[in-house]
Amino acid sequence: MTPRQRILRAFARQPVDQVPFCPNLTRWARGNRGTPSELQQLHVAEEMGFDPLILYGMYINHPIASDYVYSPAGYAGYRDLPGVTARLSVENKRDRTIHIRTFETPDGVLTDRIAWPRPNAGYGDGPNPHREEPLIKSLADVPALRHLYSQPHPGFTEDLCSFSELVGERGLVAFCDSCQPGAWGMESLGPDGMLISSRTDRQLLVEVLRISQDVHLRNLKTVLESGYKYFFMSWFQCGRSVGWSPDDIQDLFCPLIRESVELVHSYGGIYVFQDDGKMQSAIPFLADLGVDVAGSLQPPPVGDCDFGELKRHFGDRMCLLGGLDPIYTFDLGSVERVRNDVRNLCEQIGDGRGVVLATGEAISPSTPKKLLTEAVNVARHYTKTICCG
Repeated sequence: MTPRQRILRAFARQPVDQVPFCPNLTRWARGNRGTPSELQQLHVAEEMGFDPLILYGMYINHPIASDYVYSPAGYAGYRDLPGVTARLSVENKRDRTIHIRTFETPDGVLTDRIAWPRPNAGYGDGPNPHREEPLIKSLADVPALRHLYSQPHPGFTEDLCSFSELVGERGLVAFCDSCQPGAWGMESLGPDGMLISSRTDRQLLVEVLRISQDVHLRNLKTVLESGYKYFFMSWFQCGRSVGWSPDDIQDLFCPLIRESVELVHSYGGIYVFQDDGKMQSAIPFLADLGVDVAGSLQPPPVGDCDFGELKRHFGDRMCLLGGLDPIYTFDLGSVERVRNDVRNLCEQIGDGRGVVLATGEAISPSTPKKLLTEAVNVARHYTKTICCG
């Protein structure tokens, strides 16, 4: 089978010649090849013997539309926000930059202050921004928020489809959209504000979620109407590890996930749901919502997923993607640790149907290449035996 056939058959829970192995290589490529570009994801995966599952738009500045809520720099420098006057000042510090913004919109003025740490200055190779002042502070700010989401950029879907054609059978390209509620959609409230508002002003949270979800559905529809069918969506901000209760997840986020999945399915597409933290208790919800692929099933101690148990109870309802810890197995691991962890995971996958081996999150740039190639060798040895009987 080609890598593309192997991945798609695993997603559909059909027999494969060997279980696909698709770790998230975006951070490793960024640190060792200078960019997490889709082309480098392809080259790194092929060089090491993985099945390339390429995340289109992950960690790289070509989203379908500018996400000014998350990024103070933005894709088009605010030129794609008609009717909005944006003022930005930047203070350069030794280990961070401070971005101070003011947006004058037809429905009010919004301000925020964002501290963005420099890479490898104490906060990792790709630190996220810290909201010193959130963009949205009360319900009165919500109408103005709608003006900060630009329309989809012309030509984006043509680029996506062209790149997928270029990759061909060498791998599968999955489109990522990070403005949805589960990723950066709640960032206008800040990490503290999103949780606090769920208790002190739930209507504020609900309205912010609705705005970002509507933008997400618009983006999905734009891609779907181009004929593209493969989607990888990270909902890491709405999981147990962030602090949400099972009731919060079911009440606030499951209806939104259902909308997204149903839209993708209405065009015959495949929806991969990803969370990089504790998600064992969310798997029954995802199965009921019709998610095609559940990932990334982070094992303890970072996560709480028992891959074998999930395979026994939910393996006939969805594909399971993940099972390996990028921190303790790879970044802080050894050849022996990798060998043992991969072998233990292979012993939990049963007949291997509906399984994609992967990491719970992106692999650190500091991970030695020999650990990655060892993981491939061990996985190929065990899963070929499983799949071929």
